[in-house]
Amino acid sequence: MKPITLYSYPTSPYAQKVGCYLKYKHLDYSFVAVNPLHNKEIAFSQQTQVPVLMIGDEWRKNSSDLGVWLDELHPDRPILPVQQNAREKVLAIDGWISSSLIPSYFRGGVEWENTWNAIRNGWKLASAVNHATPLPFFIRMIWPFAVKRAPFINRMVSQLDLTESLADMNVRLQKEFKDHLAEGPFLGSQSLPTLADLSAFPIIASSTFMGMKREQAVINDPAIRAWAKRVHSHLPKNPLLVPDSMLETLEL
Repeated sequence: MKPITLYSYPTSPYAQKVGCYLKYKHLDYSFVAVNPLHNKEIAFSQQTQVPVLMIGDEWRKNSSDLGVWLDELHPDRPILPVQQNAREKVLAIDGWISSSLIPSYFRGGVEWENTWNAIRNGWKLASAVNHATPLPFFIRMIWPFAVKRAPFINRMVSQLDLTESLADMNVRLQKEFKDHLAEGPFLGSQSLPTLADLSAFPIIASSTFMGMKREQAVINDPAIRAWAKRVHSHLPKNPLLVPDSMLETLEL
């Protein structure tokens, strides 16, 4: 099998998606942490976007596209249904995850509900990045404020309806998530996890694993927490890209 290398920041929600694809498919891979201050680890790609996945001597980007690519190269334990209408439904749900769910979590880093919790969460993320690629102490201390002003994150958040309160947004996302789950047990009424489940799972569950404080969290809904536990049963105990030592719990 050609060697597989995933390049990214360990806390990137897009990289966490790809990590779950790889772990679900039981594929051996190397993780190379990218330093966000210079991105020299992915200089070969001539861009700064993460994640980058290299298989053999070929590399590609865009997290959802990487899931499709992995299924093409490694069809065992598929993450996309064979039937066309089911495949289209899964990809449409994944599109909702990219356009709604992920930006909603970024919103928590920009629009602070609780200042102390937001700073504490930012420091946890900085600690995880620092564990992989050491950062200057000053950078770690200002990390929450840097995230709050980061152009990429603010562009993502600007896609949302910011007239909607965080509480109302959370209620809406929970309803939309359960609509996508339908009869379950997995998204799109699938009987096994697909690309959509593996894309949503780390976004929804990582805050719990890392002990981050969020007043509004999609996983607080009992049906969604039960779904997350079902997905987790198909993944390693630690499904993230940070070591066990960086996690406060391995239970949902």
